[in-house]
Amino acid sequence: MRRVEFTNRRGEKLVGVLHGEPNGRAVVSCHGMLSGKDGVKHTRLADELARHGVSMLRFDFAGRGESEGSVFDLSYSNAIEDVDAAIDWLQKLGVTRVGLFGSSMGGAVALLTAARDERVVAVATLAAVGYPAAIADRYPEQARAFEEQGFVDSPAGRIGRGFMDDALAHDVVSAVAIVRAPILVMHGTEDAVVPQNDALDIASAARNATLDLVDGGDHQFHSQQMLRPAMRRIAEFLVAHL
Repeated sequence: MRRVEFTNRRGEKLVGVLHGEPNGRAVVSCHGMLSGKDGVKHTRLADELARHGVSMLRFDFAGRGESEGSVFDLSYSNAIEDVDAAIDWLQKLGVTRVGLFGSSMGGAVALLTAARDERVVAVATLAAVGYPAAIADRYPEQARAFEEQGFVDSPAGRIGRGFMDDALAHDVVSAVAIVRAPILVMHGTEDAVVPQNDALDIASAARNATLDLVDGGDHQFHSQQMLRPAMRRIAEFLVAHL
């Protein structure tokens, strides 16, 4: 395990942790909107993949954790560019087969990336957002704040209106229809943040998807009794297709 740095197209330094040495294949882990690379889902997945001899890169999106940038500029498009930079960096190490894991917003970013990058050969998501553009319907208070004051205050700092404007341009459910890579769509039945229907729609629209609904699981999968087997299942899926 070693700390690594690479740069996105916007010239920002991104910081990550590489587990193991890539042997032509590796997994990139994408954290949620206000999370980071050190979240328990990502560290546990790295441990599970290590048991199979598969390397994993977990990194902070721009504006989060140790990476450069401002959370004010957070957007789906910028996050996709960050994943592109991570894959490009791994490619320089000889990686030709990439698996993606993403949680919540990171799940949407993983799927949107797979729709435009054939280097991605497998995707696994947990509580992925299917409809970024539904922000006004699902989070009316935040949408109103974006429109009236140009930003929303979050525990991580102010997020600019560009987040909402950019979200309106992305439709994950439509994007997965062109993804050739196999997809594992995992979602908790008690998710109060991202509706379970997002998972159903993603799986229905995808060419090759496996839907795994976890009874009683919430958005964060706070229960370790649920998180451990979930990460094991995701690791096994990614390894099987890498």
